[in-house]
Amino acid sequence: MAQESEIQGKYSIKPMVHAPGKNSGATLGGWGLGIASSSKHPQATWEVIKFLSSQESQREFVLATGFVPSRIALFNDPLIVAKYDYYPKLLDVVKSAALRPPIAQYAQASDILQRYLSAAITNKMTPKIAMEAAAKETRSLLAR
Repeated sequence: MAQESEIQGKYSIKPMVHAPGKNSGATLGGWGLGIASSSKHPQATWEVIKFLSSQESQREFVLATGFVPSRIALFNDPLIVAKYDYYPKLLDVVKSAALRPPIAQYAQASDILQRYLSAAITNKMTPKIAMEAAAKETRSLLAR
């Protein structure tokens, strides 16, 4: 964050708010690395995967992008914490996060939910009507 920002030092990372008695939630995304069964160079591909997922490569990636690492140890890495002081708190969010649904229509289902959540947040629809409409449209999408 820019040092001259008006919000510098006035923000923090916390798990999402939730109803009493319920759990906080967040979603995990990212990239998956694998070797295609038709690969002509499976060993070379494996070496690339090992390199990209190494602690050193992940550290460089986080420092360059600020994105969440795949290695838990990096949330408390001194170099990363020096640049992103909120990273240790971010680990609590990641620990309670769930993977996005592994469905072919995920992008479309996400778009549906985003549209209706936006409508509820901006008072264009009541939350109840928005979520009922989102559920109906998502069920229709998944039934195709």
